[in-house]
Amino acid sequence: MSIAAVLDSKIIVCAGSGGTGKTTVSAAIALRASQAGRNTIVVTIDPAKRLANALGLSELSNTPVKIAGTTLSAMMLDTKTTFDALVTRYARSPERASKILSNRFYQAISESLSGTHEYMAMEKLYELSNAGDYDLIVIDTPPTRSALDFIDAPRRMTSFLEGRMLKWLLLPAISGGKGLFKIANFAAVSFLKVLKRVLGSEILADVAEFFINFEGMYDGFKERALQVYELLRQPTTAFVIVTAPDLSSVDEALFFADQLDTHGLPFGGLVVNRLHPRFTIGSQDLTGDPRTDAAIDLAGRFAVVADAESAALVRLRSKIPESKWALVPYLTSDVANLDALGTVSELIFDAEAPL
Repeated sequence: MSIAAVLDSKIIVCAGSGGTGKTTVSAAIALRASQAGRNTIVVTIDPAKRLANALGLSELSNTPVKIAGTTLSAMMLDTKTTFDALVTRYARSPERASKILSNRFYQAISESLSGTHEYMAMEKLYELSNAGDYDLIVIDTPPTRSALDFIDAPRRMTSFLEGRMLKWLLLPAISGGKGLFKIANFAAVSFLKVLKRVLGSEILADVAEFFINFEGMYDGFKERALQVYELLRQPTTAFVIVTAPDLSSVDEALFFADQLDTHGLPFGGLVVNRLHPRFTIGSQDLTGDPRTDAAIDLAGRFAVVADAESAALVRLRSKIPESKWALVPYLTSDVANLDALGTVSELIFDAEAPL
C-alpha cells in the first residue's frame, strides 16, 4: 500500500502543524485526483493570493469556483459566513437569528473564538459531503498549536457556547439583578460590578443578550458535530499528515498519528515536505579559489541541515512505515501556477518511497 491509495477516498483531510506547506499539499492532492477524472473540490483556509494564482484563479471565496479545463473546484473557508449560516439554521426563529447576527459580542467571537476555524472547516466538510456534488473533498485544516485542535474543536466550541459558569455569572445581568437571582448570586453581582468598571455595561449587556438568544441552539451544534465526527471515521475518509523534516514537526506528526489511532480515525499517509538537498564536492584540490571555497562552504551548510533532517526521518521511520511516506524536496521557487502545482503532485505520488 502507498500514499497513492488515498486518491480512492471520498474525503481527504490534510492535517498537521502550521508552516509545513499543508495548503499547497492539499491543492496538489486535489489536482491529482482531478487529473484522474474525479470531480474534486479543495477547501483551503489560506487566503494567500499565490495559491489562487497557482490554481489559475483571480481569487478564492466561500463559494466553490471551477478551475478552467479541469474537474477541480476550489474555495477558501470564510469562517464568519459559515458560522452565520449555522446560526440561521439552528436559531429558534428568524428574529432570534437576526439578533444574534447583529450582536456585537457574537461578531467579536465568530472569527476569533478558539476552535471556530476548526469547527467551521468541519461544518463545511459536512455541507459539501451532504450535497453530493463531488467525488472527492480535500480539506486543508487550519494551522494549529496542537494536532488535536481539529478533532477536539466541536467539544471546545459547544462547551463555550453552553457556558454554564459564564451564564451563572451573567444571571444578574440577564435577570436585571432582581429577586432570587440577586440573592443567590451575590458573588456574581460583585464580580459583574468589577467587569462593568473594566469593560463597560454595554459589553456585558451584549454578552447577556447573546446567551439569551443562543439558548436552545446547543443541541443542534452538538448533533452536527457528532455527525461530522462519524463521517470522519468512515473508511472512505483518509487523514494525510503533512510535516516538515525537523524534530519538532516530526514529534507533532507522530503525536497526531497516535491520536488518529486512539480516535479510530483512518490514517492515509504522510507527506514530508521541503526536504533539503545534500551536495557532494567531488574534489578539494581547487581550494583557494574564492568560488570553489564558497561552494564548499555552502555544501557544508547544507550538510548540517541534511544531517538534522536525516535524524528526524530516522525517528519518523521508527513509527510510520515508509510505504506510507511521500517525500517532497525543498523547491527553489513558490508554487505560483498550475504547472508548478502539478510538479508537487508528481513528487507526492510518482516518486519512489525513501530507502
